[in-house]
Amino acid sequence: MYHKNLVPYYQLFDHAPMAAAILDVDELKLQMGNRQVFELWEKDQTILSVPLLDFLPELIGQRFPGYLAEVAKTGKTIQEKGARVMLERNGRREWVFMDYSYSPIYNGRHTPSGILVLATDVCERELNRLVVQQSSRDLRNLVMSAPVPMCIYMGEEFKVEVVNDHMRNLWQDKPQVPNAILNHVLVHRIPYTSTENGITYSYTPLGSIENGTAGICVIATKGS
Repeated sequence: MYHKNLVPYYQLFDHAPMAAAILDVDELKLQMGNRQVFELWEKDQTILSVPLLDFLPELIGQRFPGYLAEVAKTGKTIQEKGARVMLERNGRREWVFMDYSYSPIYNGRHTPSGILVLATDVCERELNRLVVQQSSRDLRNLVMSAPVPMCIYMGEEFKVEVVNDHMRNLWQDKPQVPNAILNHVLVHRIPYTSTENGITYSYTPLGSIENGTAGICVIATKGS
């Protein structure tokens, strides 16, 4: 049962298109969270009334607890786009990208009594942005450390140049080569997106055909 002061947020949370949570200002205990935030954190509702750093200890040493304390103290909203956050997922810690905001919730005395947390996983957007900026060596490292399924096909024969474990698991160790889509992206040199079996695939062209460095980066995410 949620605190009566949070009842107005219940329906808002239930229909919010992004991850949403409310923390108290004293110990950063989780007072309310929607389905998306529990999925984002890979937690269940047993973390309600538990301090943030107790159920997300990987945040210790990162800047976000300090930002939350600043919101609680000053009442000023803090927001950031494309922030790198270290989270534990699938039993291991990895970097993810988030758009987020921390906003104060005021009580009747006009002092912050809670903090509204809104967050959206933007890994696909940020990885696509980084892909076109990386050298070949850095691109390989980016793929292997990505928190989502990711691979790179090279050349007109679409050889799998590099693939991370997330994509291998998605493929079930059977490499997939969607030749029609890859050829379309290679020839037209424009990004392309398709959805299959609930998975959205984002294709981004790399290099150029003329100098023999043409390739395609593929990122897979769960369809919305």
